[in-house]
Amino acid sequence: MPERMSYFKLKIIFVNIIAILYKATALNVHRLHSDLREVKVVVNTSKQEIWIRQLFIFLISTLLLMRFLMCFVGLASNIIAIYPLLTNSQPELLMPSIIVQILDNVALNIYEIVLGYASLKYLHPESFAVFLVFLTKLIVKTSCCVSALNLYAEKHHQLTTESGTLDSESNEEFEIDQQHFMTNPIAESETNLSEH
Repeated sequence: MPERMSYFKLKIIFVNIIAILYKATALNVHRLHSDLREVKVVVNTSKQEIWIRQLFIFLISTLLLMRFLMCFVGLASNIIAIYPLLTNSQPELLMPSIIVQILDNVALNIYEIVLGYASLKYLHPESFAVFLVFLTKLIVKTSCCVSALNLYAEKHHQLTTESGTLDSESNEEFEIDQQHFMTNPIAESETNLSEH
């Protein structure tokens, strides 16, 4: 059992460190700026009406900005998650990382798939093969991210049950100690009366 626990702990710490390094390299404002400019160029190459192109520019730019923001928040939450992973205490510090992973790796991936399909259908309907490659990439990415999310959720559950067990044991010890040091007021008054 200790070998399994140490392997699990090493695995989740390794995943956390890889996530920190990936998010630190992805936080590049110059790349975000160039991606936002490239969105305008690519969308404007389509032959759709201007309001459809402006709508897709807004939706894709929103996705890029949300990814950048989630990358920043995810980096901070993964750094915070190092403490409970190393000390096996305070499971509530894992919750920000779990919430950010759900938003970034599940909700935004679904949004990206829907937006990618709509973009290719309305803006470039001739390039459906690109969507299949894009869809395969996102399915692989989402499945890897969900497995990492399961690691964090399992660790949070493990720490919560362990801290719950420790709290109940410490409460029982406190009650026993408190009962041991409490004196019985009836017996105390009887001893006082017998002395007189």
